[in-house]
Amino acid sequence: MMITVRVAPVTKRWARLGRDNASSLFHTPSAGVCLSVFVIARRDSSILLGHPRVHDGWPEKGGYPKKRVLELEREGAWLLPATHLLMDEPPDQAARRITREWAGLKGAPKFKMIQSHLRPARLWNPKLKGNHWDLCFVYELRSRDCPKPKPWWSEMRFVQPSEIRRMNLGRGHLDILEEAGYI
Repeated sequence: MMITVRVAPVTKRWARLGRDNASSLFHTPSAGVCLSVFVIARRDSSILLGHPRVHDGWPEKGGYPKKRVLELEREGAWLLPATHLLMDEPPDQAARRITREWAGLKGAPKFKMIQSHLRPARLWNPKLKGNHWDLCFVYELRSRDCPKPKPWWSEMRFVQPSEIRRMNLGRGHLDILEEAGYI
């Protein structure tokens, strides 16, 4: 006997974080919550990383204030193509946006996993107290060509996993690669 199951499309999205109704909502960590999408672009076993350059596109497209990008640039940090979700933006749409607009890649990224990280905020700012919660939607994309860097990247290149461990990756980017099993 064969059973057919039909799944209705999602018509409502519930946000259960907030302070307005303490009896049914969960409070956010004191240092906030980030909803982010990471696109791991691969050419064989190599992974695409970009070195950020201060540019007006970062606050809008990359989810970082220019001051933070300047710090990353000075530190010599490397980043995966990633950004925060825009308000009301589904993760799949954000992954396509990152692929095309942010990284300059072609193709359709495929969902891989969700990662959750709770960290003390003092790790990146000693003045902050409490915890910060990152919910990361991780996508994978196969690519043959290295994209020409957009103005917000000084360089983009495919890097072997063994080399990545010796590089200075931005906060959380190494965690993404390790937990996803790439390095």
